[in-house]
Amino acid sequence: MYKKCVLIAASAAMALTASAQERTTVMRPVYGANIVRIMPLTVFNDGVGLGLSYERILDKDGKVGVNIPVSLGIRNNSYNGSTGSYDQRMNYTVLVNPGIKFYPSGQRKVTYAIGASLFAAMGTDDSYRIDNLGIYHYTEGSFLKTGIMVNNYLQFNLSPKINIGLELGIGPMYLNQYKDNNTNTTTNYGIDVMGQFSFHIGYRF
Repeated sequence: MYKKCVLIAASAAMALTASAQERTTVMRPVYGANIVRIMPLTVFNDGVGLGLSYERILDKDGKVGVNIPVSLGIRNNSYNGSTGSYDQRMNYTVLVNPGIKFYPSGQRKVTYAIGASLFAAMGTDDSYRIDNLGIYHYTEGSFLKTGIMVNNYLQFNLSPKINIGLELGIGPMYLNQYKDNNTNTTTNYGIDVMGQFSFHIGYRF
């Protein structure tokens, strides 16, 4: 009789433990390793626009990811120093800044990440520029800017599939090159700073 009671008690304890583990497993969100994000708002040095990114989480703990964003920015004014007014000039910029992300706490409902990225910004720059004599001239040209950024990310996982978040990045640009199409000359303006801010809506799978 005693042995039967012990066996029944042990079986009941094992059943309760298995049930608790099963509930814990079910309740814990399972986040996919792939994230596609739409950035309906992105702001950086050369414009305001939108973007798209893809991220892949590389490890099972969800602490390391590779992120590849592409943004399109639009800038539509140019200062004419001769008249002291702003002329409407539509310019476009494409910013690509692939990088590595590190999540100190892994993937949670509210998660923070820090990372580093390489960036390249390419676009048109039709604007008024001042010459050596201090006279403003209208020029049509293009530019290329490259460098590195340190990025900070804050993400809210609204569900295992849907998330929203913010990104802020800043860093030096080592190449700041402008090509004047009228004179076919290229000028490098030296080291400058690139900054970026964006809001995203993402889908995980």
